[in-house]
Amino acid sequence: MGHQQLYWSHPRKFGQGSRSCRVCSNRHGLIRKYGLNMCRQCFRQYAKDIGFVKVRLCCIHCN
Repeated sequence: MGHQQLYWSHPRKFGQGSRSCRVCSNRHGLIRKYGLNMCRQCFRQYAKDIGFVKVRLCCIHCN
């Protein structure tokens, strides 16, 4: 068996190697919550288009 047959021949069904960003195919910084499956860089780029709103909690204990 040569290198070409062995390279990336192990099945990737579980773990970090099996998942990638649906936009850029990056494997690092993946956000899987709510079925997003996007890396954090793409999420920041498309968050407003998806419908996410950044919420800023001012002071809770101001009174």
